[in-house]
Amino acid sequence: MKNNSPLQLPWIPGHDFAGIVEKTGKNVSSFMKGDKVYGNCQGGSYAEFLAAEPEKTVYMPVHLSYIEAASVPHVAETAWQALYTHGKLQKGQTVLIHGAAGAVGAYAVQFAHLSGANVLATAAANDIQYVKSLGADKVIDYKTQDFTWFFNHVDLVLALVGGDTEERSYSIMKSGGRLVSTVGLSHPEIAKEKGIEAIAMVIQQSGKDLEEITELINDDKVKTSIGVVYPLSEAATAWKVQAGDPSVPHPERGKIILSMED
Repeated sequence: MKNNSPLQLPWIPGHDFAGIVEKTGKNVSSFMKGDKVYGNCQGGSYAEFLAAEPEKTVYMPVHLSYIEAASVPHVAETAWQALYTHGKLQKGQTVLIHGAAGAVGAYAVQFAHLSGANVLATAAANDIQYVKSLGADKVIDYKTQDFTWFFNHVDLVLALVGGDTEERSYSIMKSGGRLVSTVGLSHPEIAKEKGIEAIAMVIQQSGKDLEEITELINDDKVKTSIGVVYPLSEAATAWKVQAGDPSVPHPERGKIILSMED
């Protein structure tokens, strides 16, 4: 990992966080000691204390526990930015979400549904009903059904999985449509030929986006999903789950969370 992303050691990983404000800087007026907050950072949340940036931090949803709140920021902001910042999704448009049962995909389905879009999705067979419950209009099993036979005239594609998904998606998209990938682009030349804007996105931590997401959660319009919770002392096991290591049990779906309370 160090060869791919040079690190200055010692390094503390972790993006999402939820907790109580212990102290504020002299120029911070938006929060005070004792506030329940959550947010997204560039790293450092695998710790009992974190120096958070105020502009990337917001008040926690009122009905969520710390565990539930910690599951939200990174994946929900990724979904939000994929749909709106990069995808420019509008009411009445058709969006196809690949990997719709994943942590990012589940939020993307809910957000797109609330926007009044026609929501298409691919998922594993045992996740189809779950994805439909989130608001998808049509879901197919990606293992046994070819999405290019079922979907067409798509305005926006969210490619949240790799493989040949990107290349095959171009054939069912409208000219002038957008494809947003969270896993990189392999065939941007095909997009150009077909008049499609292809974007490889990287999340930008945003308190503004998280505030809008928080409002939807407070209004009970968006559901969170917890996969498994580990104590901080078992962070290495959590990483194995994230990497798909077959030596550890895997949750059916949902976010992997670390708790500071062993």
